[in-house]
Amino acid sequence: MTNFGRTAIALTAAAVISLLIIDAAAAKSKKHHSQPAAAAENAQPATDDKQGQANDVNGQAQKPASSEKAAGANASATPPNTWSDAEIADAKTHCAEVLQRIHAVYAAREPIREGACGAPAPIELISIGQNPEVTFSPPPVVRCDLAETLVNWLENDLQPLAKKHFGAPIIKIETMSGYSCRNAFGRKTTKLSEHGLANALDIGAFVTASAKSVSVLDDWGTTQRELAEIAEKKAAAEKQAAELAAAQKAEQTNLASEQGAGAASAPAAATASGLGAPAAGLARSTIVDGVPKVTVTLPGASKSATKTAVRADEPPARLGGPAPGSAKAGAGKSRRKDVAALSQTTGRGTLSDDQAFLREAHVAACRRFGTTLGPEANRDHVNHFHVDMAQRKFAKICD
Repeated sequence: MTNFGRTAIALTAAAVISLLIIDAAAAKSKKHHSQPAAAAENAQPATDDKQGQANDVNGQAQKPASSEKAAGANASATPPNTWSDAEIADAKTHCAEVLQRIHAVYAAREPIREGACGAPAPIELISIGQNPEVTFSPPPVVRCDLAETLVNWLENDLQPLAKKHFGAPIIKIETMSGYSCRNAFGRKTTKLSEHGLANALDIGAFVTASAKSVSVLDDWGTTQRELAEIAEKKAAAEKQAAELAAAQKAEQTNLASEQGAGAASAPAAATASGLGAPAAGLARSTIVDGVPKVTVTLPGASKSATKTAVRADEPPARLGGPAPGSAKAGAGKSRRKDVAALSQTTGRGTLSDDQAFLREAHVAACRRFGTTLGPEANRDHVNHFHVDMAQRKFAKICD
């Protein structure tokens, strides 16, 4: 082989090797560029997952924070469900001091807390006073300050009044309501009743040692409100009676006018007949203004044929109206009598011992309690006394 041939072969081989090397390098470079792209593609979901997990973690962290904030706001607006140890201790200490200076039999109760209602040291009041001991039926749950005021009212006011009017002391007080978590009467969404603070008592009746029961409902008597209603009915009845009398008078006047007109036309006919015909046996009647019961007899008429003229001021029976004493004629009068009788039986006048005791007991309560309500206040209190220890800025309530 010549040198030229050898050189050609060597160049060819070198070219082939170069091509192989270039292909290998290109393949390697392609592979190198495709792997990062795949890695990036594969890594993206992982990043999203991680971000989502981070968001979930952050959301979970934020949610409790919001709930805690809302719970804190509600807690500040809503009273706690329990009294603090300090509040209970202070209330019990105060209560012990109060109970030491009054005559009372009681049973201590556990602290009560129902939202805004309750008392830190309530007691069940079994009886108060001494010689005699006055029991409560049923025993109410109240605060000690209310118990003390009840004792003072009983010993200084009620017992002297009972002996004055009944000759016997009170031995029992019938209650209707002590502690009760509710709003005041007539208020659905506002002011809490003093009953909700164990600071009020409703009393329905008092019983004496002689077994006499004095009930607010049965023995208070007629209220001013009812007397006003009676007066209104009486005025309405009198107005109706006056209208009826006026109508009757107008009817009488009309009838008299009609009869007067008819009687006045008769003499004119008689005069005409007298001019051209005999008047024997002919009698005519008429009314002469200003002269009652005028009798007119035409010439030639007999006395038996005469007729007395009708007066315009005769009673209704003579004029065609209702006869005196009839049901229709006496309607207005009977109504007035019924109203008058009702007024006499329900009016104040002289109070009975029961009525006087209840009214004087009510007046005495007004001096001692923050609020005293009875039958005169409204219809809700027609059957009991309500007394409570509400603090008033200006004046006590007494109705």
